[in-house]
Amino acid sequence: MSEALLQLSRASQLHPVCFNLPDLQMIGRPVARGGFADIWKGLVRGQTVCVKAMILFQRSDRRTVEQNIGHEAIIWRQLSHPNLLPFFGLYYQDERLCLVSPWMSSGNIREFLNSAPPYTDRVSLMLDIALGLEYLHRNGVVHGDLKGLNVLITPSRRACLADFGLSSISDAMTVQFADSDDENTSVGGTARYMAPELFSEPTRHFGSDVYAFACTCYEILTGKAPFYEIHHDMGVAMKVVRGERPSRPDTILPDDNLWLLIQDCWAQNSANRPSLTQVIQRLLSPAIGARETQSSTDWDDTFSAKFRRSLRDFPLLPSVTEIKQKLFCDGMCSAGWQSIPNISPLVENPTQMVQTTILDNIEKESINRLNIPRVSFT
Repeated sequence: MSEALLQLSRASQLHPVCFNLPDLQMIGRPVARGGFADIWKGLVRGQTVCVKAMILFQRSDRRTVEQNIGHEAIIWRQLSHPNLLPFFGLYYQDERLCLVSPWMSSGNIREFLNSAPPYTDRVSLMLDIALGLEYLHRNGVVHGDLKGLNVLITPSRRACLADFGLSSISDAMTVQFADSDDENTSVGGTARYMAPELFSEPTRHFGSDVYAFACTCYEILTGKAPFYEIHHDMGVAMKVVRGERPSRPDTILPDDNLWLLIQDCWAQNSANRPSLTQVIQRLLSPAIGARETQSSTDWDDTFSAKFRRSLRDFPLLPSVTEIKQKLFCDGMCSAGWQSIPNISPLVENPTQMVQTTILDNIEKESINRLNIPRVSFT
């Protein structure tokens, strides 16, 4: 079903209307700027939300970015995991399309650890990240821009991933952006977390996510980005391509086995990097001893849908009249609808509209009468 929705969105260049959120109020000024978006705090009927407003320096960017955001929003909506940030919907602010998600008051993992007590279990936070990343990979999704700034802390002090898949939006921009700190954005990713192969062939994959995971673990241990001592991305890129990696933080690293895992994850050859399933097994092993967070659930599979439904009532199925209007022009509706084979029983029982044979009849008749191009879902 999700693949059909994705292909339909691509063909129509539209996104589901149920994603659009009404009555959203932006609060104050942007609280942060990322590589391709301003981050605002917002309110939706008393609920505090995070609003990521896309930056468009050229008007020609708008259509391309909207198409990419609609595509990524459909993917995001289909995913639900304790270590993934939920998706609430879309909103337009002065013609800028915004992605809306829950507001995480504890901020990103770097901010959280800067003020966290020294006994904070950093290794279990790494496990949280690995669990979320493994879920993405299991569902065929590459994160593409994993780093500390894109790992948020939930109310139960669990790490969750944000901005997964959105690197394609950055790729679509006609202007390259730079972050406000020492991490510059390049090729839809962040150079200090990019695997060596991405500097020559910028197609992100599961293995490049594993490399970025190792870099993020280094950041969790040290509080600093990889190669923090080098000011320019070009210098970082040259070191990474030559096979150099950040040096071991001996005064902070709790265990030799953890450092060995990090080294394996940022191996020069992507084929030598472990899968996320293997990473999780090693983190949970007695040698490292990471513990999965056993606190109350921050959200469940119905969290996002319940939020959107609380804003307005969505009918489970469109009415017969609405489907008529979508398929036929006004002059053909009355005669055209009644003459479609096997349609008349639907007027008395509209819930049967989801049956495959009926949908086939509607599609065939509409294609014949209106010369509508057929959309292939294979």
